[in-house]
Amino acid sequence: MKHPRSYQRRSASANRSDYEQLFIRRVHDLIKWGYDRLCARAYATQEETVITGDLAEAIESILEYPNEDWMRFYHVYDDRPINESIEAPRRRGKRRRRVDIELNSSEVSPYTRFCFEAKRLGKSNPVSRYLGVDGLGCFLSGNYAGSERRGGMLGYVQSDDEQTWAAKIDKELVSSPKSFGLQTKRNHFQLYQISAQLHHTYVSEHRRTTDGKRFQIYHSFLIFY
Repeated sequence: MKHPRSYQRRSASANRSDYEQLFIRRVHDLIKWGYDRLCARAYATQEETVITGDLAEAIESILEYPNEDWMRFYHVYDDRPINESIEAPRRRGKRRRRVDIELNSSEVSPYTRFCFEAKRLGKSNPVSRYLGVDGLGCFLSGNYAGSERRGGMLGYVQSDDEQTWAAKIDKELVSSPKSFGLQTKRNHFQLYQISAQLHHTYVSEHRRTTDGKRFQIYHSFLIFY
C-alpha cells in the first residue's frame, strides 16, 4: 500500500525548475494519449474546433479514471475564456479571448498552467495562419499565457507529413526573425523530445513584443488523415 503522503500536494518550496520540466512533459503525454484515443482518419476534413473539442474530451476521459497518482491533480479545459488584467482596455464576458486547450495541475501552489493554440495545416490552411496573429501571434502579443514563460502550438496535419510542415515553419521563421521575436537565426527551431510519446515536437525561443521577456513555444504536430 502506498503511503498517504503520496497523494498530497507538493509544497511551494519544492524544486520548481525540476517540477516545471516534469509538468511540461506530462501535459504533452496527455496530448498524445488523448490523440491515441481518436480515429485520426475521421478528422481529415474536420474544422479545428471539432478536433480540439474531441481531443480535450479524450484527455478528460483519461483523467476521470487516472492510472497514475499525479493525474488526480490535472484538469483539461477546451475553449476556456481568458480573464485579462484589470488594466483598460479589458475584454469582458463573451468578448474574452479563448484558449484552445488549457491543462493545469493543482499539485503545487499556485496552480501550474499550460496553454495550447491549435491550427490546421493542409492545402487550405497554410503556415501563415499557424504563425499569424491568431496562431503563434497570440503568444507573441501576450494575449495567451501572458504571465508564463512557455506555451504550446498544436499543428493538426491534414496533408503531407510532420517533417514537411516543420520545415515550412522553420523557413518562415528564419526569413523574418525580428517579426517573430527570435533570439537568433541559428538553432531557433529545434527538434525536442519533451515526451517519449511525441516524436514530432520542436521548440522555439522568442521575446514578447509587449514586454520583451523571453518565452518558449513547444510545437507538436499530429496527423489527422
